Amino acid sequence: MPNAIIEIVGGIALTFLISFIFKKVLPRLAKRTPSDFDDFILREFTNLIFPLGSLAVLLLAEDKLQLPGGLNRPYEIILTIAAAVVVIRLINRIGIRLLQSVARRSGREDIQQLIKTLFPLLKALTWVLVSLIILQSQGVKLAVVWGLLSAGGIGLGLALKEPAQELFAYLMILIDKPFSIGQFIAVDSVSATVESIGVRSTHLRSLRGEIVVINNSKLTSSNIHNFATMQQRRMIYSIGVTYQTTADQIKLIPITIETIIKNTTHAIFNRCHFTGFGDFSLNFEIVYYIDNPNYTSSLDIQQSINLSIMRQFEQQGIEFAYPSQTLYLEGNGLITGAASS
Repeated sequence: MPNAIIEIVGGIALTFLISFIFKKVLPRLAKRTPSDFDDFILREFTNLIFPLGSLAVLLLAEDKLQLPGGLNRPYEIILTIAAAVVVIRLINRIGIRLLQSVARRSGREDIQQLIKTLFPLLKALTWVLVSLIILQSQGVKLAVVWGLLSAGGIGLGLALKEPAQELFAYLMILIDKPFSIGQFIAVDSVSATVESIGVRSTHLRSLRGEIVVINNSKLTSSNIHNFATMQQRRMIYSIGVTYQTTADQIKLIPITIETIIKNTTHAIFNRCHFTGFGDFSLNFEIVYYIDNPNYTSSLDIQQSINLSIMRQFEQQGIEFAYPSQTLYLEGNGLITGAASS
């Protein structure tokens, strides 16, 4: 027994010495290559020498330790599990580094985000696969394991139904890209700027300044209006003038509005027509485009046009209509009531 302990200590010391030499020599050789991936691989394998070497020494010394018969099996299982943990961590680190390299070479932020999101899932998958291999090597029948997993999987699946749905919706957002961070979108009654896209939900910053949190599954099932890719913003609205406006004034209104829009920077005139006789107004429909996709800038341009229209109407003696009723009297009696302005 004392000899076994001396051999174990000596073996671990020798393993440490080999690991120390490799750490000093191999990095110098790796630096001669242009790529840093081989540096990473050598560093990881060098870090693996001491723990795996120490476990190998302990395993080889099992017979010399002369453990009681009942402890040999647990001793082997503990060393096997420890070695598996070291190997699994190595596999995960190398796999993640490879995926990160692929994502960087793609040059696409959505791919990088997608791969980063899959890291926990890939790590868990590695742990499960290696654990199953260890169980099989120890004589455990995998049919029993699969039976236990399937029995517990039903309840687990029901419990994780909503999180899995949100994760799937998150992946669809990354792949399909209906919007990205910084873009202005409208979802149902919410109009806001995308601030962050999480695994479960997306955070939006509304025009009033508050944060609006929407589940990813709701976003993917809703109609999304994305204004970020707009080349032009179409503005269409109606105005009404009073019935006291003369025919000559009515004829000049489309010309006046066209002149105002054409003289406004970033505004492109489309049409303006006298469209009909309303209950209390003579109605015009105005359509023009703004070649600035920014929402605030578009509102500034629309405001400038509206103010110019008001000034021109004041100069021409044209009044905007509003709901009212005019009563016409003849003699001392009420003859009729008509909706007018």
